[in-house]
Amino acid sequence: MNRWYYRRDMHVSGPFPQQAIERYLILGRLTIDDEVRTDDSSWIRIGECPEFSSVCELILGGDAEKLAAARRFADERSRFRRHDEKGAPEEHRRVERRGQEPEEIRELRIHRAEIFEPPKYRSWMVYILIACLIALVLIALAYFQPVIPFKVRLK
Repeated sequence: MNRWYYRRDMHVSGPFPQQAIERYLILGRLTIDDEVRTDDSSWIRIGECPEFSSVCELILGGDAEKLAAARRFADERSRFRRHDEKGAPEEHRRVERRGQEPEEIRELRIHRAEIFEPPKYRSWMVYILIACLIALVLIALAYFQPVIPFKVRLK
């Protein structure tokens, strides 16, 4: 499996697997004009590289619906992480690299984050149940008296 390096503004990063470069392209973190190479090759524009031709066709193809679906699938950030790092969502949208995001995509991302992220708090009923179980175990240990067996003799 090839490891890829990319060069943007004379800054080299890598190595990355091919799927990471494809995801960066879809999300807009890399452009088609950025350059990539493997360990044993020379620098080539991403748009000219045959390994990334399907992603380049998706980006340049003009099918906005397919591209938006691919971006939703590829975006690893959660709603809470985006809000905590950059402040309010409106402020975050102004500085985001990939541009304006449609409202329905934002709502879908928020809904997905609410479903898949675990809750940050526990119900007070769980704590009461645990305390009751511990109390029952302690009471049982305090009143436990072992049975001393005795011998019965038959004449």
